[in-house]
Amino acid sequence: MSTTVPVVECHGLVHIYKTADIEAVALQGLDLQIAEGEMVAIVGASGSGKTTLMNVLAAVDRPSAGRAVVAGWDLLALNESARDRYRREAVGYVWQQAALNFLAELTVEENLQLAMMASAKSPSERLERAGELMRDFALEHVRQQLPRSLSGGEQRLLAVSMALANRPKVLLADEPTAGVDRAMGSNVLTRMREARDREGTTIVFVTHERSVEGSVDRVLRIRDGRTSTETRAEGGERVIVDRTGRLQLPRHLIDEVGLRGLATVRREGDGILIVPADDEDVK
Repeated sequence: MSTTVPVVECHGLVHIYKTADIEAVALQGLDLQIAEGEMVAIVGASGSGKTTLMNVLAAVDRPSAGRAVVAGWDLLALNESARDRYRREAVGYVWQQAALNFLAELTVEENLQLAMMASAKSPSERLERAGELMRDFALEHVRQQLPRSLSGGEQRLLAVSMALANRPKVLLADEPTAGVDRAMGSNVLTRMREARDREGTTIVFVTHERSVEGSVDRVLRIRDGRTSTETRAEGGERVIVDRTGRLQLPRHLIDEVGLRGLATVRREGDGILIVPADDEDVK
């Protein structure tokens, strides 16, 4: 990780969904730091909290407690007007459902220009930027087509390019490769990485695909509403220890040694040894 101030930083982040009948804690004291210019994938099982995290970082959902700062914006302190400015100026967001990202009645080129309507760009600047994005995302040949005539992969590329239109500091994406085959999914991630390299955009996306490890700088796994492990491009899975000393051991290790209920923890050389309490009692 970079020693500079992270562009995305969460400490003890909590988000509680409330309905008439139940309260569900989707994020349970999550800690997260992402450096400027990183491309990070967040993975986890259904219900682990990864989509909730994206919605919180995109200011779609308001955090219940904790701290979340993105590109200098304190997300817990935003009023409605500031939330609109934040979504317009600081972040770009790719929704999992492709159709939510664009207007069906507008062409590819018109959708790209629409994404910049709230900016200070002139019509000529919007047209020029739309042209850049169509070249960068291989959409020039469909510039006058409506989104419904595009392939699933082309719709994904359009959604990502629209989210990047205003050159956000951070690009957030919920399952940007959903519904496409592996080859097209790899193409989408490659185009995102190239955009990061060109413009310095920090990219954070959630996925259920562990195969993305070769396409990103880090893979962060969420389990039970907290970050549990990370895998870096140079290899090796690492357990994340939060500020209170909590950690989540990889499930396969827990199963292999039969950790259940109580465990004994003690210093062992330069490390810490964790063993089932029954095994320690025998010794």
